[in-house]
Amino acid sequence: MAVCLLAYTAKAQQTLQVEDLSNPLDVYTSIEDQAALRVRCHQDLSLSFSSTHDESVIPFKKDLEGNDSIYYFEFPTGKEYRGRILTIVSPGYTFVEVPLELSPKQLVTLRVFDPNSLVDAGCYRKHRNQGMAELKKGNYTEARNQFDLASQCSDTDPDENFANLRKVDSLIVLRQEADINYDLSDYAKASEIYSRIIGLNPYDEYAKERLNECNIKFSSECTITFKKAEAYFNEREYEKAKELYEKIIKKECFQAPMAADRITSIDRFMTSKKYHATVLTYEWTDGAPIGFHIGRYNMHKAGGYFHMNINQKIFDALRNAGEIGDNPEAQFGFGWTLKIANPIWIHFGPGLGAKLYYGDYKKDKYPDKKGKPVDPEDVKDEDRDKLNASFSVNPEIGVTIKHSYFAIRATYFYRFAMKKELEDYMGRHHFMLGIGVAF
Repeated sequence: MAVCLLAYTAKAQQTLQVEDLSNPLDVYTSIEDQAALRVRCHQDLSLSFSSTHDESVIPFKKDLEGNDSIYYFEFPTGKEYRGRILTIVSPGYTFVEVPLELSPKQLVTLRVFDPNSLVDAGCYRKHRNQGMAELKKGNYTEARNQFDLASQCSDTDPDENFANLRKVDSLIVLRQEADINYDLSDYAKASEIYSRIIGLNPYDEYAKERLNECNIKFSSECTITFKKAEAYFNEREYEKAKELYEKIIKKECFQAPMAADRITSIDRFMTSKKYHATVLTYEWTDGAPIGFHIGRYNMHKAGGYFHMNINQKIFDALRNAGEIGDNPEAQFGFGWTLKIANPIWIHFGPGLGAKLYYGDYKKDKYPDKKGKPVDPEDVKDEDRDKLNASFSVNPEIGVTIKHSYFAIRATYFYRFAMKKELEDYMGRHHFMLGIGVAF
């Protein structure tokens, strides 16, 4: 819970300041949902307290630690205590009001001090105060010198001074590390360290400025690297592209998810290329000897394929140059491929077929297998050029043998004629053979 600190100054009186020293990990152990407040001040200050939401504010304990007095309070919490304001009073000083929003089990630590009396308050406090001032400015070497002098004072607080020395030593080391990484253009690492410095010393303007520069340079570097990778990817220079995409992921750029997707695509393509997963074959079947097939025959997962077959009479039909006895034919198929055991794959799927014939035949007078009418005498002269179509559904299954750059396919398909009367004309059982390349 954040504690906002407000000070009010009155004429002809000195001013107290309040510093929040709370640690978010501090917990107050209580039976019910109380919170605790710990107030630290120099023993020369005499403090009294009051609250807008409590009848009395009396410490349940007061300790002396070094030259500091420490007051301990317990407060109830809940909705009815929202907006609580703690008032701190000391003779000769302006009172200080502190808005105090407390949560159950919370422990808040405040330090009350007179900023104008620190110089004259003793050897230790003088050098500690000067050290803290230099630390806030980011002058860590000078701050450490002041803390060293403070450690030599007779009234030193050894625990507090040790903590200050350890903090400033950490800041000195972190700044050196951050600057080295910045000079090496490792802006991601430098940015991380400058952020840690700001966490220890939120007043360090140098670290804030460097952090902003790192973020700008890092973002720019990521964008440039990603654009280069995309250029290589579009030019199919996949090895160079992959190297840059991996750098993007390693640096944790915001383009990292897109880079990961690209790497997956590249790996898939390289694997396909290595095992020649794409197969292109010339396909032949009785009645439609002109055909082609293309498909994916993967090593570890299913693929897909498509084929189309026609005969040369289709071209006559398109030019309106057909006649009775012609059998223009076209069929299409698609489906899935699965590896059985290298180098054998199976393929299966649905298909569609169309076989055309000329003439408007009377009922029950359909063409024979060669496309001629059962009774040519039944065909009227004006209907001899009329083009009719017979359609079928063709489930198919077959095997593909693929080795290195070569592939052979054999497919069986069954024709379900949409018109039962045309079953004989369409034919039921068919085979298709293909030969081609794998790449």
